[in-house]
Amino acid sequence: MNEKKKEVKLCGCLIRPAVVGKTAIYAAGGHVYRTSRVVAIHEQTENMVHFETKKAHYHLSMSPFPLASACLFPTMLAACA
Repeated sequence: MNEKKKEVKLCGCLIRPAVVGKTAIYAAGGHVYRTSRVVAIHEQTENMVHFETKKAHYHLSMSPFPLASACLFPTMLAACA
């Protein structure tokens, strides 16, 4: 069976950049949400990001939070000495 994925369209901001293989965390409507692991980032601009998880396609409009963008490369914490 080929099930169609849920489409999630909302206004908010990413708490951390979306990274393939990691969960996305975003804030919208006064709540913080965590997705399942990101499998693809389809489009990103300074005002929106479209990414896909195993279960859904997310279309996150970051207006009025421009420049909150997705990251195509894995990120790691850096220690400061």
